[in-house]
Amino acid sequence: MKKTIYNYLLCFFGALSFGHAQDAGLKKAEENFNNHSYALAIASYEELVAKGYESDVIFKNLGDANFNNANYAKAAEWYGKLFDLNAVSVGAEYYFRYAQSLKSLEDYKKSDAFMRKFQKIKSQDSRAQKFDENADYLEQIKSKTLRFSLKKININTKESEFAPSFYQGNLVFASARDTGLLVNNIHKWTNKAYLNLYKADSTNEEGAFKIPEVFAKELNSKTHESSTAFTKDGTTVYFTRNNSKKGNFVEDETGLSRLKIYRATLQNGVWGMVTELPFNSDNYSTAHPSLSADEKTLYFASDMKPSYGASDIFKVAINEDGTFGTPENLGKTINTEARETFPFMASEGTLYFASDGHPGLGGLDLYSYDFDNDEVSNLGEPVNSKEDDFSIVLNDETLNGFFASNRAGGMGDDDIYAFTFEKLIPKTTEITSQINGTVIDKKLGTPIPFAKVTIYDYAQNSLVEIETDKEGKFTTPIEFPNKKYRFVAEVDGYNDETAYLITPIDAIDETLQELNFLIAMERGDESSVIGADLVEILKLKPIYFNINSSYLNPESYLELDKVVSYMKENPNARVEVGSHSDSRDSDHYNLWLSDRRAKSTVQYIVSMGISEDRITGKGYGEKQLVNKCGNDVICSDADHALNRRSEFIVYQK
Repeated sequence: MKKTIYNYLLCFFGALSFGHAQDAGLKKAEENFNNHSYALAIASYEELVAKGYESDVIFKNLGDANFNNANYAKAAEWYGKLFDLNAVSVGAEYYFRYAQSLKSLEDYKKSDAFMRKFQKIKSQDSRAQKFDENADYLEQIKSKTLRFSLKKININTKESEFAPSFYQGNLVFASARDTGLLVNNIHKWTNKAYLNLYKADSTNEEGAFKIPEVFAKELNSKTHESSTAFTKDGTTVYFTRNNSKKGNFVEDETGLSRLKIYRATLQNGVWGMVTELPFNSDNYSTAHPSLSADEKTLYFASDMKPSYGASDIFKVAINEDGTFGTPENLGKTINTEARETFPFMASEGTLYFASDGHPGLGGLDLYSYDFDNDEVSNLGEPVNSKEDDFSIVLNDETLNGFFASNRAGGMGDDDIYAFTFEKLIPKTTEITSQINGTVIDKKLGTPIPFAKVTIYDYAQNSLVEIETDKEGKFTTPIEFPNKKYRFVAEVDGYNDETAYLITPIDAIDETLQELNFLIAMERGDESSVIGADLVEILKLKPIYFNINSSYLNPESYLELDKVVSYMKENPNARVEVGSHSDSRDSDHYNLWLSDRRAKSTVQYIVSMGISEDRITGKGYGEKQLVNKCGNDVICSDADHALNRRSEFIVYQK
């Protein structure tokens, strides 16, 4: 992303600030930098460098100013000088930023070397872990090349166009183009017009649109508007706008105008009843809404707590009466310590988003998330490039879509591109497919006869119910290709088993395709027993607490997320969190402290979408020690630590 949208997204996070300057030129440069006027800051710092000034502050801020303006090649230059000048005192985050910036130069070898250094310094950082787990990420990405074909479209200008969305067969998008008025509202950070919403009507020719017009004058304000999501009937829109009052920016204590999501309805051809969503805040940003196919869930980006990085992907339930549930963070598989933003939920159930925290080609890359397999995949070239690629939308039926990029060869800052999937079976080809399934005992490998198997499509519609024969087999026709199915097997004495199937996407010559499919079921086990401890069932790592603290460390979130997943998969389960302390300090204090820990644990689980009536917490203090380390007994810190723990007891199943 270039200046317009990048400064817009700075509302998610502030700039780094380093010290005070005595020199007037340096003071001016730092003032511009701290005010987020990065273009001016770059010019001021470069003047100082030309005069012979060198310091870690100058090189850091020059690198950051260029990085924050998506000038990654220049950022790499200044970060390189920073490491040459004083590599010993450079913070860990700069190893990551330098590695990211080097990708814009296609110097992946050096980039990977700095990521390995970053990994040594911050081994618990999810970005380092994902890099370690995907050492061959470039080969993985290159293997996906040519799955898409790209085309430039005729709505782009020399300014910034991005955030496309579908509306009644046409395209709505954000742009900083000249409005044609004698007086335009100009953003001081970029000396560009503010972002407004535009609509381009399709000409029914591939990639061709009529001249864009302002989408809805009543929605455009004196601040930025962007990122729309429409209901299917076209009467409700969710969109992003800067926090403002009477047309003026409202700033937080750091000087940033945060982003907020608004909702408007169409009445008599006019968009009105503009209201901000109830989970917005003056102290954090919410932005880039996307609706699920059933319009019951809104996905968005935010830096609200709990967040892992600069911005995370969240979801929130939309109730039948139009109210909203509690926002839920989508977790660490998707979100990193960097930026995850611009989510788009496809109607078939795949989530697409942009990120610079997962292994990629450089800048923001586009990724897909498979909810069934809890797996993130880079979309590969040519959709992704060494620059910023973001704000994707996709039509599942026509298999085409749009996204934005600031790659070389475009008309302006950010441009919108059209794409289509390749290697798909032509719609005129009629192909039937048959699934041959077998249901077996997971432990013994023996067939399970007369099990009921229900097949659902990804929209959760029940397609067919069949029963396995005496050899545990079933056969049924399915559609082909690239379809997703959910199989649920049920039989007395076994836990219900859910399995998933995605039919291949590649074109085939045969008119009959047979696929073999296995469903392995487990006998009813301790997970169904009242009184079972989820620590044992889910193999949770101990959730220890520091002495005299009820604070949950970020490392604990991963273990608690497993509890959240279990409770979502078992909607009738109710769990008590039992928190325990060691024997150091008084009995009364320990009971009080453990109760705080229980409430802290419960609070996190509730924040992830579990109803308060399904999770309770109780502090036991030092009443249930797991070893001999009671009052007045001399024990090591390690032995005492074993008593500072949480248990998760199932009391209803």
